[in-house]
Amino acid sequence: MKHTRITIILWFCFTAIFMLSAQTENLQTKVIDGKEFYIYKVKPSEGFYSVSHKFGISQEEIIRYNPAAKSGLKRGQLLMIPTNKTVSGQNSGSEIESTFEHTIVRGESLYSISKTYKVPIQSIIDLNPGSERGIKAGATLKIPQRYQKKQSTTAQRPAPSQTPSTEKSTPQTTVVSASPDEPSGDFVYHTIGEGETLFSISKRYDMDIETILKLNPGISPNNLKKGSVIRLTPDTKESTVTVESKQLYTQYKVRKKETLYSISKKFGTTVEEIKKCNPNIKQIKQDDIINIPAGIEYNTVTAENPITSAEINNIYNKLYKSDKKGVVNVAIILPFMLKQPHIDTKASLYTEYYQGFLMAVDSLKRQGASINVYAYDSEDSEATVRNILTNPQMKEMDLIVAPEDDNHIKQIADFGLANDINVVNTFSLKNEEVSLNAKVFQTNIPHSYLYAEAADRFIRYLGNRKIVFLSPTPEEEDKKDFIAGLKEELSRANLSYSEIKFGKDLNLLDQDSILTGESGIVFVPTSAKKKVLSIVVAAIESLKEKQSDLDVALFGYPEWLTLVPEYLNEFYKLNTYLYSRFYANPFEESTKSFHKRFLYWYNKDMINASPQYALLGFDTGIYFLSSIREQGKNFALQDMKPSTDRIQTDFSFQRINNWSGFINKSFYFVNFTPDFTIRKIRE
Repeated sequence: MKHTRITIILWFCFTAIFMLSAQTENLQTKVIDGKEFYIYKVKPSEGFYSVSHKFGISQEEIIRYNPAAKSGLKRGQLLMIPTNKTVSGQNSGSEIESTFEHTIVRGESLYSISKTYKVPIQSIIDLNPGSERGIKAGATLKIPQRYQKKQSTTAQRPAPSQTPSTEKSTPQTTVVSASPDEPSGDFVYHTIGEGETLFSISKRYDMDIETILKLNPGISPNNLKKGSVIRLTPDTKESTVTVESKQLYTQYKVRKKETLYSISKKFGTTVEEIKKCNPNIKQIKQDDIINIPAGIEYNTVTAENPITSAEINNIYNKLYKSDKKGVVNVAIILPFMLKQPHIDTKASLYTEYYQGFLMAVDSLKRQGASINVYAYDSEDSEATVRNILTNPQMKEMDLIVAPEDDNHIKQIADFGLANDINVVNTFSLKNEEVSLNAKVFQTNIPHSYLYAEAADRFIRYLGNRKIVFLSPTPEEEDKKDFIAGLKEELSRANLSYSEIKFGKDLNLLDQDSILTGESGIVFVPTSAKKKVLSIVVAAIESLKEKQSDLDVALFGYPEWLTLVPEYLNEFYKLNTYLYSRFYANPFEESTKSFHKRFLYWYNKDMINASPQYALLGFDTGIYFLSSIREQGKNFALQDMKPSTDRIQTDFSFQRINNWSGFINKSFYFVNFTPDFTIRKIRE
């Protein structure tokens, strides 16, 4: 009999625990001063008895943590229910996940991802075993939060409208701050989940929506993509907790025109309850800090009264208002080196870029545009650039074209971000400001993205052929990264390939085991060097003479464009494909016309370079000046359509992440066809 009673008691205990677990499974939690609470919404007709029974706590405990409930529970009221757990190292705001998920984009590497989030590569590998052997676009990685916190206890300062308390027990507050060795620019990162909105994220992290939008110019009220990452800086000061006489309070900053009555309605409490929390208060004014019982939440947190989509759109439109003006101001800061007695080739190329840019300005002025151009000689000097930026007129610019030097780009990019000015990096490939600064436009696609996109396009255009790599020995290093990436993408696409190694000579006629029975072959040299090209071309031509019906193609590199005059007939004969950021087809009418205009304007031919700097200046000028003229300085936040009609450089700008600048992901496949035409393949 005794055994039966024990069994029944245990059954009731386990049943109660199971029921409580089921009831609390989907409840949101909040940590206050190291103590965890459920956030529970009172149901219709629910009283103290029901809630006490549901959570296994007394009415006195409920009132202790929810003073506003003293007069009874109301439908929809939010209660803080202790979970009997303690959480060390957490602040009173929302809990911050120790990791977040990053979805890999084609062209990203562990290195670039580690730079984006300022975490060591090894810490990513530790969370994602196997990632050191390669990562795949579309897959997700766990990334550790770099944001660090520490706790310190300090005396609570009285609110501006209050006098210091004379009680013996001094109120204490837990203040959470970044570690002193952490830079002030650290962020918390959040991966957007299914159904999340700006409103729900703002409440979860105790941040206002405007701040979230400012920190993430890549998102808008109608553009919250599941799986993308945003950065946040939780305001830990406003979620500070005061502990006094076993009572919990949160602090609230009074806003403009607010009264005790309006605040009581906002929090679903009474004026009397607020006064009890602030015994020394007489009257309130804007920016005063007052205490609110910790169990009270904003009414706007409830589903009945969220901020509306129209209100969020108003915030966004105010933040990024259309700023179309009648005139466009642009500054070009380049090392023209005018004070040097002899101008070197590099300075001459920059001058030619400026000349092409002026031709773009002239073309747009003929269409009715009003454009002011301010040209400055940077003299390849940080001091000179700094001096240029102190000119008051610089703050009126809509666009600044920056020089190639990394330090100069940094100076100008910081100035652009501070003054809402677009900055164009036309010349540097490796500069990393674009990943950190939302105002930077990098017109050259970085190597990692170019290689990844070229490999993808290779598979789509040439993946139906037999793929044969031609590798010189000893191995050349110039295209090692591209070849490794291409082979990896081929393996992922389940496409096989062969490899032929050669020394000073290459004989393809004795490769029957590889070439027999193949009607379509693409040969891929693993180096772009001219000596390798000459050997490969001769070998493939010999093969074609013996097997005239063999359908061959040759795949190559941007460096070969400078060799087109020498190898044009061979490129035609071998159906050659090259990838390149730049290409101006010399036989197209637009290219011929520009050459004639440049000669007429400046009484000289363009410098033979790849790319041609005058065309680079012209294409860049047309794109950016047209965009600003048509859509205003904030054109990048509008629907940016790709520009696919330029002479040498097309533009298709995309952000690297939600807080970065833009990289131009446009490039060409240039196909020299056997019928002696040149196809400039755009996508």
